[in-house]
Amino acid sequence: MDTVIFLSGQTRGATLEGIGRSLCKAFARLDIAYIEISLLDHAAFLETIKTIDFRKVLLVFSFVSMGMEIPLRREDGSVFDLWQEAGVPFFSFHGDSPAYFFDRHIVKGTRFVSTYIFPEHQVLRSRLPQILGPLETTWLIPLDQVPKEEIDFRLKRQSGKLIFLKNGKDPAQLRRHWQTSLEPRLLLAMQEMASELENDLDGSIANQIDDLVVRYFTECGFDISLLTKLRLFFIAQLDDYLRAVKCTRMASVLMDYPVEIRGNNWGHLDFTGKQARYIDECDFTRSTQLIRESFGIIDMSPNTASQPHDRIMRAYGAHTACLTNRQKFLEELPHQQQLSFAFEKNDLQHKIEYLLSHRAETVDAGIEVAARYNQLHPEEAAVRKLLDCASLVRFDNLRQRPAGSQDYFVWSQRLA
Repeated sequence: MDTVIFLSGQTRGATLEGIGRSLCKAFARLDIAYIEISLLDHAAFLETIKTIDFRKVLLVFSFVSMGMEIPLRREDGSVFDLWQEAGVPFFSFHGDSPAYFFDRHIVKGTRFVSTYIFPEHQVLRSRLPQILGPLETTWLIPLDQVPKEEIDFRLKRQSGKLIFLKNGKDPAQLRRHWQTSLEPRLLLAMQEMASELENDLDGSIANQIDDLVVRYFTECGFDISLLTKLRLFFIAQLDDYLRAVKCTRMASVLMDYPVEIRGNNWGHLDFTGKQARYIDECDFTRSTQLIRESFGIIDMSPNTASQPHDRIMRAYGAHTACLTNRQKFLEELPHQQQLSFAFEKNDLQHKIEYLLSHRAETVDAGIEVAARYNQLHPEEAAVRKLLDCASLVRFDNLRQRPAGSQDYFVWSQRLA
């Protein structure tokens, strides 16, 4: 039976592990078996791979390149790479900007596919060096999917909560870090670009901060196009800062409403006497049930606009409404007038008040939005694209040309 392998590790709140298992279930619905192998126990890992018939493995996948390099030793002492030897395509899924931990985004060969959830991140990666393999994007499928029949929509309408699942960060603290670590000219650049972004939280420049960084230095008379580390440093700092500003402004508004806020690192806000209930918790498994029981969730994009964030996909998997910031992909979905907001206090207040006073309508809207998303981006199409991409990679890595085909070039020649 055809098989896919998911390599899991240990990430904060078990988030990536939970997403990976949802993807595995999507393969299973196409009658493709899946095997999850933990990278945390090397001895158990080695024992497991001995049992696998790699001729039936269509692809291996992980997140942020975990397990991409597995060096093993033969009995004669020579070292080989497991996935190269097994001859299977390796897909690394990335849900964040390559400005973070760039070493995990290095594409070392044509057998290895870097797959980005957001085209904005793929575009940035394409501008950077060390690309020896394919860069792809994919539409996320609804995660943690559950049949509608298993959800108590009556209870959601009557007593479901409105929840904000988000870890916080103090933007003022980040500015203090810059002041203690950067020399004056770089500090000025960081502060000026941060202020430009902060003054227009809904502006499109936030979706490709590299454009801002390159433009800023060009206007100051510097060509930084080949200064990769400098660019990545500024992009990551500004991206992180902008997220901190956005989520802090959101939480500052939500505190005055009966909303449940769950996440870590909210110590810079005082919830004393506020209507919101704050729970210091980050747990993917626990939040799955919370999303199913809620009448709506609140989210924000990771400075992107083209495709949905994973928390939105978890909401759609539970047929639950999601209020998020305005983004281009929302234009194809219904009810977005009431289910999207601008990063402006009055607009967010208005949208929260609408949801709280229209609980039943919000629950119904969530059902319709999820159904429409599934029509536009069916799960099978997303999975098939991955499988088709894997077939292209396998062909490109054949040790010899297909029997009977015309020999237009020496197949064994190294082409790069």
